[in-house]
Parts: sequence; C-alpha cells; structure tokens
Amino acid sequence: MEAGELLLVTPEDMVLAILKRREAMATKLPKELAARTEENDRAYALAREAKTHLESLPEDDENREKALAAYEENEAFRRRTASRLQVVKNSIADQEEALAFWKSMQEGDFGHLLDDAERVREGGSSSYARAKKQATKEGQS
Repeated sequence: MEAGELLLVTPEDMVLAILKRREAMATKLPKELAARTEENDRAYALAREAKTHLESLPEDDENREKALAAYEENEAFRRRTASRLQVVKNSIADQEEALAFWKSMQEGDFGHLLDDAERVREGGSSSYARAKKQATKEGQS
C-alpha cells in the first residue's frame, strides 16, 4: 500500500478490520482449550499413576529407580501441560477483553484516543510516558 492510499483508510475501516481479525482468532480458542484440557487430564492421570506405583514399591526394590524416573518424567509433562492450558485460558480472557474494547471503538468511542492525540500534539506526554512516570512514582514510594 502506498503512503497516499494509507491516508484513505478511515479509523472505522481499521477498527472493522481489527475486529474481524480478533473474532476469527476467538473462534479457534475453544478448540484449543478442549485439546489442552484433554492433554492436561491425560498428563495428570499419568503422573498420578506413576506416583502411586512409585509409592507402592519398597525402598530397596530394584525397579524403584525406573519408577522414580517415570514419575519425574510424567510430572514434568503434567507441569508443561498445565502451563499450556493456562496460556490458552489467559488468551481467552485477553481475547474477550480485546473484543469488548474494539466493539466499543466500532461504536465510535474514539474520544479518549483523540484527547490523547491532542495532548501529545500540544507537547504533552503520551499515555505511555504518563504510565511510566506513574509507575516510577509508585516504585519510589
């Protein structure tokens, strides 16, 4: 896209494009959540089974080392799957928040953005700079 063509894109067009993209991404997340939940359940069962087997073996059993290694491997797998499941859950929450934001933008709620742009144009601090300054203040308190 040429520079002149970019100026023809309205904020409403941009919001609509972003909203469509976000909605498309949101449709994939439930399938991902189901897959990660199934994977996590399977990993939890494997780790529990390995732990039960390990605990059932006497301390001097020759298979105890193998059982311990199997348990540690299954437990590491369970932790990884739990982490991946949490990432998907966080993505769903983020996606819902983003969709709500962009839907409000679609309804013409640009006021705060225009206020911020005007403040910066007049030499004031950007939202990022203001947030950074506030965080620095709170860190020093």
